[in-house]
Amino acid sequence: MLEEITSLDSYEAFINEICSDENYVDPHYLYDNNNLYSAFERRDQHVYANIDGGNTDGIFVLLILPTEKYIEIIIGLSKSKHAYNELFQYLEKNYKGYRCDFIINPKNILLKNILTSKNAIFENEQQRMIARQASQKEYSLNIQLYSDKWKRSYVDIHVKETYWTAEKVLSALDRFRVFLAIDKERLVGYLDVTYVYKQNEPYSLIVLPEYQNLGYEQALLSKSIQMNGTNTMMTLVDVNAKEEIKIYEEAGFDVIKGQNSIFATITI
Repeated sequence: MLEEITSLDSYEAFINEICSDENYVDPHYLYDNNNLYSAFERRDQHVYANIDGGNTDGIFVLLILPTEKYIEIIIGLSKSKHAYNELFQYLEKNYKGYRCDFIINPKNILLKNILTSKNAIFENEQQRMIARQASQKEYSLNIQLYSDKWKRSYVDIHVKETYWTAEKVLSALDRFRVFLAIDKERLVGYLDVTYVYKQNEPYSLIVLPEYQNLGYEQALLSKSIQMNGTNTMMTLVDVNAKEEIKIYEEAGFDVIKGQNSIFATITI
C-alpha cells in the first residue's frame, strides 16, 4: 500500500540497501541526497512509502503541479515490481492525463521494462559532468547578463519544445541567470542556468548555427561557472555527443563515471 509519509527516520535501512546497489540507486540521489532528505521542505513535493506485508519495498519523491498537469518522479528507490505497480496505480487513479517524467538509472532494467510497458518515450543515455571551476582560458567574446533590451530576441531564438520556455525562465529570475552572447548588436546565443543552489545546472544552451564552433558555447559556460562562485555546476550530455562533451570539458566540466541517466516520459 502506497502512503504519504512525513519523515524518513524509520526507513534508513531500506534507503541504504537500495542506494548501495549500483543497479537500483536513483541518479538524483547520487547527484545530491538532499533530493530525498530535503523533499519535505520543498514546495509541491511529496514523499511516499510503499508497504507490503509490513515491509517497505519502495520510497518515492514526487513533484506534483496540478495547474500544469505535470509530475516528476524526483526519487524512485525500489527493487520491487509490486512497489512500482502500486505507484502507477496511484498515479492512474489520481492524476489521469498528467505528463510524468522520470530520470532513471540505465542499469535499472526493472524500471525500464515497466516504463516500456507503459509506452514511455525514452531519450538517449546521458553522461553526467561536473564543473567546480572555470577553465583558465580567456574569451574575448561579448558575453552579457540578460537585460530587457534583448527580451524579444531572446524569446525568438529560445528553444520552444521545453518545459522551461523563455517566458517561464524570465518569470523565475530568482533562480535562473540568463547569459547572452552578443555580436555587433545581434543576439547570437544564450545560456539559461540556475544560480541559487549548491549545485547549479545549465538548462538551455543555444548558439545560432553560423556562430557555432567559434567559442561562444565555451564562453557562455565559462562565464556562468565563474559567477557560480564556490558552488559546483552539473550537466547531462548525450553519451554519443562527443563534440558537445568536448565543449563542456573545454569550459571546465569533468566527466563523472558511473552516474549516467536516461530521461523517460509517459502520459498517465
